[in-house]
Order: sequence, then C-alpha cells, then structure tokens
Amino acid sequence: MGFNRFNRRLAGFVLVMGALAILAAFLWFASWYLWSGLSLFVFIIVTARLYRFLGKTNRDLSLFFEGMLNEDSSLNLEKGIAPPGFDELKESLLRLRSAIRKERVHNRFQEQFYAELIGHSGTGLLAYDEKGKVIIANPAVLQLLNLHHLTSVKTLEHRVPDFYQKLQRLKPGKPLLYKFSVNGQVVVLQLRASEFIFGDKHYHLLALQNIKAELEEREVESWQKLFRIMSHEIMNSIAPITSLAQSIGRSLPEEVSEICTQSGIDIERIRNSAGAIEEQGDLMMSFVERYRKLYKIPEPVLKPIAIEDWLSRFRILYHQEMQQRNIRFHVNVSNGITEFMADDKLISQVVINLLKNAVEAVSETENAEINLSVQKGEQETRIVVADNGVGIPEEYADQVFVPFFTTRQGGSGIGLALSRQIVHRHSGTLSFHSIPGMGTTFTVVLPG
Repeated sequence: MGFNRFNRRLAGFVLVMGALAILAAFLWFASWYLWSGLSLFVFIIVTARLYRFLGKTNRDLSLFFEGMLNEDSSLNLEKGIAPPGFDELKESLLRLRSAIRKERVHNRFQEQFYAELIGHSGTGLLAYDEKGKVIIANPAVLQLLNLHHLTSVKTLEHRVPDFYQKLQRLKPGKPLLYKFSVNGQVVVLQLRASEFIFGDKHYHLLALQNIKAELEEREVESWQKLFRIMSHEIMNSIAPITSLAQSIGRSLPEEVSEICTQSGIDIERIRNSAGAIEEQGDLMMSFVERYRKLYKIPEPVLKPIAIEDWLSRFRILYHQEMQQRNIRFHVNVSNGITEFMADDKLISQVVINLLKNAVEAVSETENAEINLSVQKGEQETRIVVADNGVGIPEEYADQVFVPFFTTRQGGSGIGLALSRQIVHRHSGTLSFHSIPGMGTTFTVVLPG
C-alpha cells in the first residue's frame, strides 16, 4: 500500500511537470512570453519539490542507518523521520530497529556476564594478540604474578623473566609447571596455552592454575598411605619378637639357672638380653603408634568457636612459660569478629604446635616476642602465629611440612606435618613466610 501511494505521488509530480512543460512551450510559441515564463517558474518549483521529496527519502534512510550504526537512539521514525509514502518500509525499519536494539542489549548482557565470570574465576586467564598486546588479564592472573596491571606481554620479560621464558617455550596442549616464590611463599602454577584466530587476528590464551594445594593434598595422601603400610608391617614384625623376648625372660625357672651356672652359662645375661629386646620392641611399637596420628586424624566436627574465650586459654596456658623464658606474648583479635567455625580440639592442637615451634625459634633471641592473632577476611578466617626468632633457612623451606623432618635436636618432625593435615581436613591452608634472622609467620586460613 505504501509503495502504491509513493507511485501515485511520483506519477502526480511527473504529470504536473509534463503539463507545465507543454504549457510553457505552447505559450512561448504563442508569443505569450510572460505567461510562458510564469509556467516555466512553476515547473522549476515542482521539480524542486520532486527533488526534495526524493532527496528526503534518501536522507532519512541514510540518517536512520547511520544512527543505528552509531547506536543513536535520538532518531524516531514515529515522529516524522520516515520516508513519505513508505508505510510498509517504515514498519519494517521499526521492526529492524527493535530487533537490533534487543540484539545489542543481549550482547551487552553477555559481555558483562563473561567479564564477571572471567573476573571471578580462580584460574588466571591471560589473552594477548600476535603483537603481545594484552586483551584479557583477570584479577587472578595479576595476583598470581604479583602485578597491579598488565598491558603488554613484554612487561613480563622485565618483571617476571623466568615466567616469560616459560611462556616462550609453552606449546598449545602441552602444560608446563612453573614454581616461584611470592612474599616468601612457594607457588606452583600449571600453565596451559591455546591459540585461536578471530577475524584476521591471531590470539593466544593462557590459563594459570595454582595447584600447590592439590599437590599438597596428594602428598598428604601419599604419606598417609606410606604410614599405613609401614605401621602395619613394622607392628606385625615387632610384635612376635617382643612377645618371644618376654617369654624367654619370664619362663626360665631357677632350676635352669642353677644348671646353666654349673655349666658356665650366664643365665642372667640371657635374661637381660631378652629384657633389652623386649624394651626396644616396646619403644619401636610406641614410635609407630605415635606416628599413626598422621593418618588417623578424625573428621573435624565444625562448631562456632567464641574467639575471646578460645584465645584466653592460650593466654593462661602459656603465661607462666613465656614469663620464665622472658618472652613477650601478645594475643590479638580483629575488631568485629566474635567467632569462627572449626573443630575446637583439632584447631587448638594446630595452634599449640605452632606456638611450641615459635618458643623454640626465639629461645636464643634477645627481646623475644611471639604474637598470636585472629583476623577476619571477606570469606575466610586467619589464625596467625608470628615470632622474631632465627627464621627458617631458604634451603629448608620446601621441607618444613615433610613428616619426620626437623632441625631441632630431639624434635619428632611430625608437628607441622600433622598441623597441615588437620588444616586440610578443615578445607583450609597452612603456609608460612620467613626471613632468616628476623622471624617467621605461620598463617592458618580457614573458610568462612
């Protein structure tokens, strides 16, 4: 319908212009020059209106599409900016504009959704083009690399040269491990790369995942399995020997002693040897029983722990010892935090182990000081034990949580290993930061 109206209007212009042209020619030849000129002037006016009519159509269409390209919502076809006589085209353009707007809103929603998803991802994501320009660097990757911002991959060459070299050797589909230290804490990253082409550009996508917790969990499982096997085998081997030695020492009658004495056999020595074997067997059984703790940790029973009451126990428990050793002992709690969720007995054992180590660390330090504090994060609770003792040498940093490893004379080497397993059972982490000669800080991070 709209197109027919346009045709009729266009035909009207053509007919009027034709009639005026014929009239002007007729009047010219009839020597009525004034009327001929007047007819020609009207012809020019009609021609100009036809030009405006056609030009407005093209101009309005051009403005409409230009506005859509530039997301200009000020153009409103309902308010006059529409081709005259093109009702059907006008309706089609309105539907097109509505569809484009909906698609843009949908695309923006998707962009925001994926931006939030990438931003909250625990996996570090880094995307860059063939020139090294960074397209995506989410907060996780900046935190893992200890950077505030990243605009070019070349920045890594100067800030994190070891990582940059790993990046150059990384091939798509072949993951690599990258191990480094941030603020005294060891971080183990698994690097995965992929490449893709979008349009005429080539992009690289790098995923960085901190697998230190996963490796620690597998390490704990391996140790537990080893302890189970060792305990079973050792106890099965020691028990018969201890029992036999016990039988030998107790079953020799006095008559046999007299006969052995007459024969020159030292029966007392036999008894003493049997007793020594029995005693050594008992020590070995006790040793194994002690280390069975490492794989017999009960499942934590999580309950709210009132922090002030909980910390007051440590104040009372260590008050006398700290005074005798001339150690300043500070216990602090962050403002606004009253409780946290944990197994009271198990998490208290962790703190006791850490405080024992701290006391040993400051034993030869002047102005010795130990701090126990509880801090509340956004989604976590931190229990921090800090001292100003001798610190942990860098060469021992990787072995601190290894069972049986100790640098202290008479130490068992299970305190920190046991503590880490208890914290893992709470779905938390136990880490440390140490500066040799200045002190060590152990941090327990619990969820919630």
